[in-house]
Order: sequence, then C-alpha cells, then structure tokens
Amino acid sequence: MISKTPKFEAAINEILKELKPHIKNCKQCGANFDVFPEDIEFYKKFLVPTPTLCPDCRTQRRFGYRITFLPIFYKRNCNVFGHTEKIISFYSQENKIKVYDDEYYFSDKWDAMEFGIDYDFSKPFFEQFYDLNMSVPHQSLFHDPKSINCDYVIGGVSAKNCYYVGIPYLSENIYYAATATFSRDCVDVNEADGCEQCYEGVYTLRCYNCKFCYWSSNCIDSAFLYNCRNCSHCFGCVNLWNKEYYFFNQRLTKEEYERKIKEINFGKRSVLNRYKKIFKEMVKAAINKNVNNIKTENSLGDTLNNCKNCFYSFRTIGKSGDNENLRYYIYGDRVSHSMDMFGAANTSYSYESTGFASANNMKFSMTIRNGLEMEYCMECNNCEHCFGCVGLKNKKYCIFNKQYLADEYWRLVDDIKSTMLKSGEYGEFFPLTDSPLNYSDSNASLYFPASKEEILKNNWHFEEEKENIIDLSQFTVLKSIEVPDDISDVSDDILKSAIVCEETGKPFLITSFELEFYREHNLPLPTVHPLQRIKNRFLLMRPFRLWQYPCSKCGEMMYSSLDPAKKLNVYCERCYREEVV
Repeated sequence: MISKTPKFEAAINEILKELKPHIKNCKQCGANFDVFPEDIEFYKKFLVPTPTLCPDCRTQRRFGYRITFLPIFYKRNCNVFGHTEKIISFYSQENKIKVYDDEYYFSDKWDAMEFGIDYDFSKPFFEQFYDLNMSVPHQSLFHDPKSINCDYVIGGVSAKNCYYVGIPYLSENIYYAATATFSRDCVDVNEADGCEQCYEGVYTLRCYNCKFCYWSSNCIDSAFLYNCRNCSHCFGCVNLWNKEYYFFNQRLTKEEYERKIKEINFGKRSVLNRYKKIFKEMVKAAINKNVNNIKTENSLGDTLNNCKNCFYSFRTIGKSGDNENLRYYIYGDRVSHSMDMFGAANTSYSYESTGFASANNMKFSMTIRNGLEMEYCMECNNCEHCFGCVGLKNKKYCIFNKQYLADEYWRLVDDIKSTMLKSGEYGEFFPLTDSPLNYSDSNASLYFPASKEEILKNNWHFEEEKENIIDLSQFTVLKSIEVPDDISDVSDDILKSAIVCEETGKPFLITSFELEFYREHNLPLPTVHPLQRIKNRFLLMRPFRLWQYPCSKCGEMMYSSLDPAKKLNVYCERCYREEVV
C-alpha cells in the first residue's frame, strides 16, 4: 500500500526502529516512568514518538480540557451577531472564547469554514491552533443534539429529562449527578450504571431502590451499603455478598427486618444524620478489596467491567469483550485498541484523545462525534480526514478549517507532520497552557488540585470564583436551620424558596421533580448545594492510579487504587474472597 505521508513515515520509523523498553523522566513533574514493550507496540502501530509526560501528567493534561465531572454553569452573552439573550455555558462571561447558543450552533446559518486559515510553516503548530480555536465559535455545554430536555447538562449521549448532570449516557430523569450510564430516576449519584430509583450513591451497578450505597452492585431495596453484591433488603452493611434481610451485618428474619426498618424515619434529617455517622464508622473499619473489577481477563486497573487485555485502565462498561486492548485508558464503552484516552464510546484505534462518540483511527483530538482518521481536531461532528480543525460539520480533507483536494490534503499533512515531528510538537496533546477552561472548573481540579498560585505559576487558565446566578429577589431565602427537619412538614411553598448551603453559603433551589422524589422515597430536603454534594461524593471515589503494596492479610504484593497513605485495611483478591464470600 502506497503511503499517504511518505516523508513523515520515513522519519518516524527511523525514530521507532531501534526503540527499546526504557525509563523516561517526565518533563512536567520530574518523575521517572516506564516505557514498556507493549507501549512500544502501540507507538509503532500509531506511528507516534514516545510521550514526554508520565501517565499521570498525560491524564492531567486531558482532564484540563474537559468539564464533565462537575456540572459547572455560568450565564453569559451569546456571541451570535444580533443576539442579546443570555445562555448557559461552562465558559464564564469573562472568558474570551466565543460561544453560540445550541439552536444556532447546530443550524445551517453559519459554517466554521468561514474561519479557515492557511498553515504557516514559520510558526509553531500549537500557536496557530490556539488562535484558530479562539476565533471559531464553540458549543456552550457540548450537548448531544439527540438529548431531550437537558438544558442544565454537560455533554452526554442520548439523555432525556436530566438536570445538573455531567455526562448522562443513555439515561433518563437523572438529577445532580456525575456520570450516569444506562440509568433512570436517580438523584445525587456519582457513577451510577444501570441503576433505577437510587439516591445518594457512589459507583453503584445495576441497583434498584437503593440509598446511600457505595461500591455496590446488583442490590435491591437496601440502604447504607459498602462493598456489597447481590444483596436485597439490607441496611447498614459492609462486605456482604448474596445476602438478604441483614441489619448492620446481622441476619434477621423477614419480619424482624421489616419491623426495624419501619421504626426508622428516613424522612427526618436528624435521624438520617445519626445513621450516617454510624455507617461512616463501619466503613472506616471495613475490609477493602484492592480493586473492583468484574469479568476481566488479563487486565490491570480498577472498576473494569467486561474487558480483556487492558493495562492501567479504569472505568469501563459494556458487554463482555466490548472493551479490549486498552492502555492508560479512563472511561469507556465499546472501546478497543486504544491508548492514553479519556471518555469514549464506540471507538477504536485511537490515541492520546478525549471525548469521542463513534470514532476510529483518531489522534490528539477531543469532543468528536462520528469521526474518522482525524488529528489535532476539536469539537467536530461527522468529519473524516481532517487535521488541526475546530467546529466542523460534515467535512473531509480540511486543514485549519480550509478545504483541500485529497491529494493536496495528504501532501500538506505530510509536510506539517514532518515539521512538527522535527520541532518536537508532534506526538503531544494540546498544551495545558492553551486550554480555554478555568482550571478550577475542569476535571483536572478534582484529581490534580492546584492553588491559585500554582495555576498562575504554570500559566494555566485561572478565573476568580463567580457570584451565584440565582436572582434571590424572586425567592424567600432560608438558612439551613430553617428548612423543615421532616419531609412530611415540607409544603409546595419550598419551590418558592432558596436554601443557603450550610457548607458553602451559596443559595440553591429545590425543583418540583426532586421534591416529588424526596416525598416518594421519604427523604429529607438537602441543606447542601448540589454542586458541593457532587464534590463531596468525589472524595469517596477511587483515583485513577494504582499503588503496589502488601495485602493487609497475607502480605503478598498487590496493586490497589487505594492510597497506602490512608492506611486502610486492604485485601488482595484471594484474601478478600476468603473473608467475605
């Protein structure tokens, strides 16, 4: 097969031909990291040089270009000429990036090709791309056009009736959540997969009518569970598998259990808080499994489901065999043969990218829906064979938003990639210094927190915290102590009130959907702001990294996503099964 980029391929093959496993020094944090033989196989497959950053810093860089974990919303002007309305966006009014309202953005009234520029070989690629990215208008919240009634939602795929959610994936009626997949009718959940009628949970899989459940799967009609599987009618339990009618890990008869549950008024905040404290102490003393993987084959990582041949990867969903041959991968459904990726569905043969829905043979790109053989592109839909483009729809053979004939396109791409390889730019994701996102709002802030001084020192995007966007003149303002303790004492007038968060002092509203949900499930009104509740649940999440240390029981070395500095009771797979099952 004749090469489309012969000069570039000759140069990169010369670099890769003698490449051996070795240890590199990260140019950002200074840590040493391994380049394994399996990594080299991928580099040769993708025709890319070895990365200059360690896996953690590579993840931080991709996270710094995405706001998906935290639903951050600002009111700002729409940049369409003649439009005077305010729109909701995760870009603030002070941010210099251009933003169009969704209706106009997805219409045929404008074309991102209008902003096309010629490539200038005398300037660095990233410098030119930054200028293009700042000139092309962007979508306000990366909405999926197939989603319905999801105005206060960031990203997602085919969601319906969701509110204040980051990345609802094929989900419906989800409120105040981060990453809900195949779920419906849930409130205050992080990482709910295949769940229904659930409240306040972290990493729950296929659960129904569960409250305050964490790292549990296939559970029904239960509350306050930690590391439980296949349990029903259980309350205040840790490390239970295949059990029913357990109360604080003690077996009861059906009648005894129902009598105890009936005595507990979940709808009273003071009562619920008392059980929260008791359960918290149980969790502290609980045995922890080193990693939480289900149906994995030849894989190293955490919270992997139905995958094989995955290395240092985290959070995969889907059916058996749908996720395979992944390295340094985070969040995916039906993803294969990809490396250094964050967030993708129905994607294969992609490298150092983030935010794909149906993509193949992609490199160094982000927020692409239906893409084929693209490099260094952002926010493009239904495009193929594009290089360094922003905001295109239904295009092919474009460079910096300019159209070319196929032969001309490949000749120019060959020259650009060869020049970038020589200068050291090719093979790198977009610099974190060029991200238009406020670092404190981005995904990076959760897993790689940085102070204002650190952000400014690194020349990352920084914005001071903004005032709330609620017009309080329209509402009765209630302090947390003024909110009724019992849900039975709450009238519909609460919908006309703004509650001042007891942790942050920020006001928030109660919606009619959640009020109905609280009443139906006999739960008290929250007194903490929705965004802060999501942040608090992230403190319970396991990080996207692994440590190697001895099992707390047998002493054998194992990998775990639990930080050894926390000095938790962590068991390897064998010891955990012996103790728990």
